Amino acid sequence: MEKLTKKERKELKKQEWEEKLNKEKRSKMLKQIAVWAGAVFILIVSVWGLIQIANSPQTNPELVKLPPITSSDIAIGNPKAKAVLVEYADFQCPACAAYQPFVNQLIIDFKDNIYFVYRFFPLIQTHKNAMISAQAGFAAHKQGKFWEMDNLLYTDQKSWENASNAKEIFIDYASKLKLDMEKFQADLESDEGKKIINEQYSQGLSIGVNSTPTFFLNGVKIQNPRSYNDFKQLVQNEIDKK
Repeated sequence: MEKLTKKERKELKKQEWEEKLNKEKRSKMLKQIAVWAGAVFILIVSVWGLIQIANSPQTNPELVKLPPITSSDIAIGNPKAKAVLVEYADFQCPACAAYQPFVNQLIIDFKDNIYFVYRFFPLIQTHKNAMISAQAGFAAHKQGKFWEMDNLLYTDQKSWENASNAKEIFIDYASKLKLDMEKFQADLESDEGKKIINEQYSQGLSIGVNSTPTFFLNGVKIQNPRSYNDFKQLVQNEIDKK
């Protein structure tokens, strides 16, 4: 074998060194490409998964097991109606006051085809007179005048919502409704009323109620309709199903 000259050996070593460097560079580049490809793959899979979730049929998360309707509930309409509407509400809630005419009109329009249940959900953390107004509603209910008191509380909400004498205002409402005043005042402060109100509030929390008004139509929590016609159509759809 012919011996290499010093210059040739030097050149060969240089070529070997360059080749080694090139191999290391290629190896490093391939690793970087693999890392980026993996990241892109994960991103694509994640996006695809989100798209599939968005487009796939969903079980309705708003379907909950409502506490059964009992004699403690305040209700109006036909108990055997095709549409059962349950509202968790706070008399001091402005949105509840805005929806109250809708509910009243639904009861008129659907007659025997709707059963409306009112449940107490006083937001005592934010509404100063939420609890005492709920107690006033309960006390009127004990004399068969809940809906009349309901109308006064919502219609005159602005006059008592921040009042320091709300109790006296509600006693005056009771007088206007010609209630037995002694009984009304006793029921207004009764442990029975407070117990029922607190129970309904706790039950509401247990099924995900966190604001008012919250409506359940045939057991399904619904988004608050933007108009009366939208609300009416939701009820009609339920009636037409059966």
